[in-house]
Formats: sequence, structure tokens, C-alpha cells
Amino acid sequence: MDQYSSKDNSYDSTFPDPFASHDVKVGKRYGLQYAKAVYGQWGSAQYEGSLYSKRFREFEVSRDYANGTQDTSIYKQILTSLDPNNGDGSLVNLDWTPVPIVPKFVKIVVNKILSSKFYPNIEAVDPLSRSEKDYEKNKMKIFIENKDILKEAKDSGLRTEVDPDSLPDTAEETEIFLETNIKTAAEIAAQIGINLTLSWNDFDERIFRRNVEDLVTCGIAVTKRSNDPNYGIVEDYVDPAFFIHSFTSDPNFTDITYAGHVKRMSISELKRIAGDQFTEDEYEKMARTVMNRFGNDSSRLMGSGYDPGMERYYYGYDEYTIEVLDFEFVSVDNIIFEKKESRFGNVGFYYKGHKYTAPQQSVYDREAVYMQNQTLYGGKYILGTDYIFDYGLKKNIPKNVHDITRTRMSYSIVATNIRKSIPKSMVSGIIGFADQLQITHLKLQQSIAKAKPDGLIIDIEGLENVQLGRGGELQPLDLQDIYEQTGIFYYRSKNPDGSFQNPPIRPLENGIRNINELITIYNHALRMIRDATGINEVMDGTSPKGDQLVGVRQQQLAAGNNALGDITNAAIVLYRRICEDVVKCLQILPPKSIIYKAYETAIGRENMAVLSSFSNLPMYNFGVRVVADMNEIDRMYLEQNIQASIAQGELDIEDAIAIRQLRDIDQAERLLIVRRKKRMKVRQEMAQQNSQFQAQANAQVAQVTSQAKMQEDQMKAQLDAQKIQLEAEAKAQLLQVEYGLKMQLAQLQGDYGIKEQQIESGVRQSADQEAEDRKDNRIKEQAVAQSKLIAQRKGDRAELQKQDLEGQDDIVDIILNQ
Repeated sequence: MDQYSSKDNSYDSTFPDPFASHDVKVGKRYGLQYAKAVYGQWGSAQYEGSLYSKRFREFEVSRDYANGTQDTSIYKQILTSLDPNNGDGSLVNLDWTPVPIVPKFVKIVVNKILSSKFYPNIEAVDPLSRSEKDYEKNKMKIFIENKDILKEAKDSGLRTEVDPDSLPDTAEETEIFLETNIKTAAEIAAQIGINLTLSWNDFDERIFRRNVEDLVTCGIAVTKRSNDPNYGIVEDYVDPAFFIHSFTSDPNFTDITYAGHVKRMSISELKRIAGDQFTEDEYEKMARTVMNRFGNDSSRLMGSGYDPGMERYYYGYDEYTIEVLDFEFVSVDNIIFEKKESRFGNVGFYYKGHKYTAPQQSVYDREAVYMQNQTLYGGKYILGTDYIFDYGLKKNIPKNVHDITRTRMSYSIVATNIRKSIPKSMVSGIIGFADQLQITHLKLQQSIAKAKPDGLIIDIEGLENVQLGRGGELQPLDLQDIYEQTGIFYYRSKNPDGSFQNPPIRPLENGIRNINELITIYNHALRMIRDATGINEVMDGTSPKGDQLVGVRQQQLAAGNNALGDITNAAIVLYRRICEDVVKCLQILPPKSIIYKAYETAIGRENMAVLSSFSNLPMYNFGVRVVADMNEIDRMYLEQNIQASIAQGELDIEDAIAIRQLRDIDQAERLLIVRRKKRMKVRQEMAQQNSQFQAQANAQVAQVTSQAKMQEDQMKAQLDAQKIQLEAEAKAQLLQVEYGLKMQLAQLQGDYGIKEQQIESGVRQSADQEAEDRKDNRIKEQAVAQSKLIAQRKGDRAELQKQDLEGQDDIVDIILNQ
């Protein structure tokens, strides 16, 4: 009989007395008995009838299918034609590689959940924090109500406590603003502390992804928290296949009393962890229990020696693999307080620990008051031995400050559903359909492999002189070989009476047999997998239809989300419980520890002081709400609404940016509604102002038009007056010019007349003068002639010459006057 089986007497399933005193519970003997009882209930993995082995095998099978590496022997047994029980498949040359359909669906679900990007939203729920938050909210409401005054103060150059431009305007926007922006100092410190701890543990990448895969594949996910003095708050992944717990039907495991997980390690690793808690002889005894198990080489048990380079002894069994059960259980201890009355009549309670004996002779009344307190014990048990180490009362256990009598275990566990301690996963529910799909795929290969080319049916009886092979006859195997290689099938078609019914040669069509039926069966198995998982064609995007209505696609997406709701909810619950565990551990960090100093350096001294300030104030009781980023569908429809609102002028770019920055779809939609209402109100006010401005503008235009008309009339009148004036002035100027011209003309005429008169006078004078001169000449000539005559008559003088009379006008006149 296997020494690890649940039927082994060394594994008694009887648990120790739960009402034992604290001194008994803290002893290793009590812990060893409890560990053996725990393992006795679950049994060994080597015992097929144990619960541990049954769940281990089921998880391994589900993981093989989820990885696409399931055992193909069952398919070979079904398809082998000669020896179904042996299942060697020697006559079937097929590709037995499993079709990776199940891994595809597992990845779709895991990636869909992880794409939500969970993050914790910390809110303090204790009365002190609520009052602080209410005070801050009321204070902010006052600022919002006096926003205009603050804005005037800011414009005047005064310094304000808050920026009035960042404050909301409406009551709805104020509510959203208070929900998203008002955080107490303790909430901010807790938020930073959780994010920092998860980041230090690489939680999202290293642990949470594997937890989600376990929820999909195994139906359960487990993590373990440890308060390591060197590494701080550490979150570790626990393989559900090695996890054991007390009986429960709660998928959140809130009522379990013990839990643990089996770890396989080498004895050298055990020496590093346990140190000097065991002697070398005890390590050798442990090695003897596993020398023929886990692939350990029994011949190395006695091999040992001294390594001068390392200056230490080495032992051949140091590399042996051994199993260690890391376990813990919840118990109840009585804490004793002494009720004592003072001389003034006052009653006080004084802590006395776990033991108390009332004094026999006391002046004042004294009595013991018991308070039941949940405690956590734990340690590590080496399976198959009587050795246990690191056992004792767990310290630095996170508790609810408002109920310090209750404790919580280091394990955070959640399952999609559980029955008889075995979870049911999505993968385990589709294994049968995956087998049908794989068999159908193999049969398709078989049908394709056995497909023959188009051939002929030849009736050798209807042909003469045909060589029939050896001995003149064709053996059945020869006929089969000819048919397999050429597609030609030979047969005899003689009737009993010797006549022939068919022509001797006919064509033989050889298509792939049953291919349509096999494809139908394949699609049926695939459809059953889709129905079982809830992942339809729209959800995985394998065959989107362009003509499909948007409402139909939404319904299919909603149906897929509903089918995956239990897995998503389990992931959120696990994330929330881990965050709650972390924040409570942050509150109990010793102020003088190295880890406290590390957090103090990382998130600030004031934040850590506020977070763990329970020396002067009560500890804050935080509630953790895990919020998921909006999925792609929500984000797509939100963006559509944003774009439609922007196109209609109901949102500004600044509003769209503020809405996109929100991670919660509910808050984003509320803010979208508020901003749309605000923008629409602004638009209405602007429309009213525009209508008023338009009316004023129209009035102003009419007034301006009237004024312009009047001014035009005035200008026209002025222009007419100016025209008349100009015409009069022009006429006057014209008359004046005309008068001047006439004056000049008259003057010219006068001057011309004068000149003409002068000329005429001159001419006349000239004529007169000439006439006179001629007269004078005549006179002179007459005088000369008379003188001649006279002289001749008288003879006394010489006759006058004409030149003698030149210049003698007076003489001439005298002569003329005579």
C-alpha cells in the first residue's frame, strides 16, 4: 500500500481538539496532527481514489485541452481498424495533432477579461473618513456656489484656494466632480500604496494573467500573500492543482477553516528554507522516504563527500525532490481581561493574556472576562514524515479594524462554481465536443486519404484474350492493389444463364465519401462548443457579416458577455480581495521596520503617517471597489456619441477630451449627458443672444438706414443747394467773365475805335497834309508861275524857283491869302 494514500494509518483524519489552549495549539505536536489530518482528508496524488488525485487529474486534462496537447490515444483506439483495444493505428496514416480549437476559445476569453484592465478604487468607509469626505464635499460645494466671486477675485489678482476655472457649473456636473475628485488623504495614500505593492510584485503580468487562465481552464484561481520582513508584502501564484482546503460550497471560499498547497522542492532548497531546524540525520530520513519517487535516484542516497572549494560537505540526496505542505488554519483563542473595581467605584478592564487566575484575597472585586478572538496558525509539513517547521501563531495578520475578533487567511481564492470540492470550468464543459470535433477531423483526413482517382469498371468476362495474372486468375488482393493504384475495378458480370447485363467497360467516379456529412458533423461540434462557451462568431470576429444589423450584433455581443459573466465576476472578486488584503497589511506595518521605511520613501512620509496613524486616530477602514476600463464596445459607442454630439455642435473638443479620460463607462456617459446639456444651454443662450443681437442689429440697421436716408436727403438737399449755389456762382462768374470779356471787348473796341479814329485821323491828316502839301506845292508852283509871270511882266526880278519856297510857309500863306 502506498504510504501516502488516505488509507494509511499514519494519516489519521482526526483533527486535534479545537478548544485546546493557546499553549497547546502553538506546539509543533498540535500542528503536526493538524497537518496529517488535512492531508488525510485529501489523500495523495498517487492514490487514484483520493480527492487530491481526482482533482489533480481533472485539472491536468483541462490544461492539456486548453493547450491543445491532449492525449490522442483515445482517437487511435476509435479509428484503428484491426486492433481497437491496442490502438496503435498502424493501418491509418493520419496527422494525430489535435485541432487547436479549444486553445483559441481560451485565449479569446482570457484576453477579453484582461483587456478590461482592472484597477482598484479605494474609498474609506469608516465614520471618521466619511465625515472628512463630507466636510471636503461641503467645502467644495461652497466653492462651486461662489464660483463667480472666486473668479472675480482671481481676475483682480488675489490668490484663491482653488482655481475657479476648474470648478463645474451645474449640479449634475458637481456630483460627478465630487465623486471623481474628492479623496481624503488616507484614500490617496491607500491608493498609492496598493498600486505600488502590485507593481513591485508584477501582479498584472506575473500573477493575475495566470489566475484568469486558471479560472477559464480549471474554474479556480488562488494567490497567497506573505509578509516577508525582507521583501515586504509579497503576492505569490498558487497552482490550483496543488491547492487543498476545507469543505465549502461557497465559490468565494469565505467559510473555509484551513487551506494549504503542496510544493515540490529539492532537499537542498529545503535546507535553505528550514536552516538548522533539522539535523543532517533528519534530512537523510526525509530522503529515504522519497528515494524511489519523483524520479529520484536511490543509488545517490549514500553518496557524500567534502567540497574543499566550497568548504562544505555535500550529500547525494541533496537533489532529491520532496513534497512540502504549506498550510494554515483558523482557530479561536480566548483573550482574558480582568474586570476590576477601583476604590472610587469605577470599573476598569485590564488585558491579562491567555492565562489568568483571580487573586484569592483582594480588597476590590475582580473577575475574568473572556473575549473570543480568531487567530491564524500555520507552518510547513514535510509529507510522509513526522517533521514540521516554521509552525506557530501567524503574526502581522490583517484584520478589520471594526471587528478585530475576526481574521482572514493568507490565501485569496475564488472559483466560478464548485461542487463537492471540485470546480467546474469552461474547458471541462467542452471536452466532449472537442473530442467529437477531433474525431471528425481525423475521419475527414481518412476519407481524403482513401479517396481514389476516377477509374473504370472492366468486365473481364466481356473481354477476350485478357491476361488474368498468375495461374490465369486474379486474387482478391491483386484486384485491390489494382484498384488502389489505378482506380480500375475488375469484376464478372455474367448472369446465371451466361448472358451479360452491363457493358464490359464503364467509368467509375470516385469522389470523397461522406465529406459533406463529416463537414456537417464538424460544424455541429464547433457550434456546440460555441453554445457551451457563449463565444459566438460576432464575439470572436471569425465571420462578421456586412449585411448584419447593428442591433443583432449588439444582442450577440451581449449574449457572449452574459455567458462569460461568472468568469469575469470571479476575476473581479479575486482582484478586490487581493487589494483589500494589501491595504490592511499596509496599515499594520511596524513603523521601525525596513519595509515601512521603503514604503515611506516610495509614497511619502505623510502618506504613510496618515495611512497607519492609529496611535492617535482609529485605523481607517477601507472599502475596495474594483473598476474595469470600459471595453471596446462601450468605448466604440461612447466615441460614436461623442462624434455625433460634436457634429451637431453639442460638445466642444475640450468636453470630448474630458469624457475620454474617464475609465468608468457610467461616469463617462453621465459626464457626456451633463456636458451636452451644458453645451445645449449655452447654445440656447447664444441663440437668444444672437436673436437679440440680430434684433438690435436689425433695429440698428433700420436706424442706420433711416439716418442714411435722412443724411442722403440732407446731402441731396445740400448738393442741390450747393448745385444751385454753384450754378449761381458759375453763372455769376460766367456773367462776370462775360462782363469782363465784354469790357475787354468794349475796351478793345474802344481802343480799336480810337486807334481807328487815330488811324483815320492820321490818314485824314495825312491826306489833308498831303492835300495841303500838294496845295502848297500847287500854290508854290502857282506862286512860281505867278512870280514868273509877274517878273516877266515887270522884268525886275528873277523868277522864283521852287526850292526857294521850301520852308517858307508863311510866304506861301501870304501868297495864298492875297
